[in-house]
Amino acid sequence: MIKINRKFNPKIFLAITGLMLSFSVGHAQVNKFKYKANVSDVTTSGVYKIELDQAFTAKSTSRGLYDVRLVDETGKFVAYGISHILIAETKPVFVEFPEVKQNTANDTATVYIAKYDGKPAIGKLWLKLKNTTTSRLLSLSGSDDLRHWYAIKEDVQLQSADSDNENTEYEQMLSFPVINYHYFRVIISNNKKDFVKVTHMGEYVADSIPLIEYEPAPPIKLTRKDGYKLTSYFVDWDNSYLIDAIHIDVDSPQYYRRRITIYDVGNKGETKLYETTISSSLDNSIYLSMKTNRLRIDVQNGDDNPIKFAGMTASSLRNFAVAYLAKGHRYYLLTGDSSAKEVSYDLTFMNSKPMLQFLPIGHSAVYKNPAYGKLVVKVSRDYTQLIWISIAAVLILLSLLTWRMVRELGAK
Repeated sequence: MIKINRKFNPKIFLAITGLMLSFSVGHAQVNKFKYKANVSDVTTSGVYKIELDQAFTAKSTSRGLYDVRLVDETGKFVAYGISHILIAETKPVFVEFPEVKQNTANDTATVYIAKYDGKPAIGKLWLKLKNTTTSRLLSLSGSDDLRHWYAIKEDVQLQSADSDNENTEYEQMLSFPVINYHYFRVIISNNKKDFVKVTHMGEYVADSIPLIEYEPAPPIKLTRKDGYKLTSYFVDWDNSYLIDAIHIDVDSPQYYRRRITIYDVGNKGETKLYETTISSSLDNSIYLSMKTNRLRIDVQNGDDNPIKFAGMTASSLRNFAVAYLAKGHRYYLLTGDSSAKEVSYDLTFMNSKPMLQFLPIGHSAVYKNPAYGKLVVKVSRDYTQLIWISIAAVLILLSLLTWRMVRELGAK
């Protein structure tokens, strides 16, 4: 019987194996988005406005473009803000909404109510708070009578004050679809902890006129169906586009005044969007906000002859993703994740200069994200060199053991 003296320590083998397998593996979130578009090359570091093509926004799953993400070449999400307002010159001035004092105290939450005159409709609010670094959730609601409250935005993460903030207060912006309530209420859940201090609520108003630019929407297909005292027009697009305005051209009669109702019938249901009057004395341009691939416009004819549309055009606001982009980095846009929720970034850079002065940049045609639905392995550190050293050590060790075994066999 041959006995081979293998002075082999299993701990050494386990240590080497451990080095070879010491990877940090995670599931990258980029594989949740169906569509992708490459941002053009960044030649200078700065704040850019990336114009979002209609073909790209059509792939988004929400009217608010909540599932749009900006990502760099390492897979890291980059802070951005969506805007469609161009301002030639701005000197932001904070206009405070008067606080409405409460008759009863709330022991479980911080509640702040402010009054607004309701005109014009607004889509942003700014909160001013005493400096804090707590982790809380806040909700925003609106009311017209201080009794019936309606949800506007819920479960928003309360931002923390910057550690290098030289002031005793800091600000947080809340954005939402435009609304015109007369009262706004913020509730910050305290979770049986100390209260946070809200000092002011209001908006920043620029002394210049915002420039809002529209662009033509893709062509439509218009069909008509006459019913009893009612004419229905169906408007179809080849995709679900953002539509912010429609213009109706009437062929006949020459003089008319009819009541119309507009429905969104393209999102697996029927939603009433708008009700108004078209008339031969009006422009018949209707401003609304939707994301759909099909509309139905019902025209109430009464006992008159059915109204005939000569045609209809649609347009949408130009949308931009505003972000700070660094020279030498590559960036791309993602969209098409129905489970994605609105993100909350520090958007201080958006106030660094007027929008018209931000560097313009575009993106490539939208295409299917190659990583969609796939398991992506992310390595937190590069262990390539260490792996090769470990493999070499294992080979040397195995060669030594083989040589000793052969030598002992020869001796026997």
